[in-house]
Amino acid sequence: MRKLLLILLLLFSPFALSACTSPDNQTPNAQIPEKPNEDVPAVNALDYTNSYGGYVFGVGGGTVWCTINVNPNFVICEHREVDVTYQLPAAPASCEGAWGYQAKLWSFVPSEGKVADWYCSSGLFSDPEGIYDLASGNKITVEGITCFASEQVARCDNETGQYLVLGADVYAFGN
Repeated sequence: MRKLLLILLLLFSPFALSACTSPDNQTPNAQIPEKPNEDVPAVNALDYTNSYGGYVFGVGGGTVWCTINVNPNFVICEHREVDVTYQLPAAPASCEGAWGYQAKLWSFVPSEGKVADWYCSSGLFSDPEGIYDLASGNKITVEGITCFASEQVARCDNETGQYLVLGADVYAFGN
């Protein structure tokens, strides 16, 4: 009888434990901010321009910052390695840089790769020192990309419905 119980326990343990984890090492979807509606206050994007023609902003006073680039049109949200509390995703063999600290969302379907995914980098995309903060509950829209600050988490959406979410303890991609 003990052997039967042990066998049953061993057979069903993986199924029970798999219910405790979330897909892609993401935190539960309840922590992923919803796409903001039209009533969310929008900031003047020109207040967030940098000398390289991009738009850079910190998110909700936290450790995440984003850069909207207009040519080509994408956004990269990033934070430093020490700020990450989620389990880092496995880097593809083609990435010889850092993986899991920068997320990229295109405003269009790129010729290679996904619309929203991790970005393989060799350093910071933009310098977060001295940038303006996008206060929690506000959004910024530039060239078809809208980013929203929810507490200390960034959510950026393009016009076709794809998105990225990045915070110190949460990330998600909607392709």
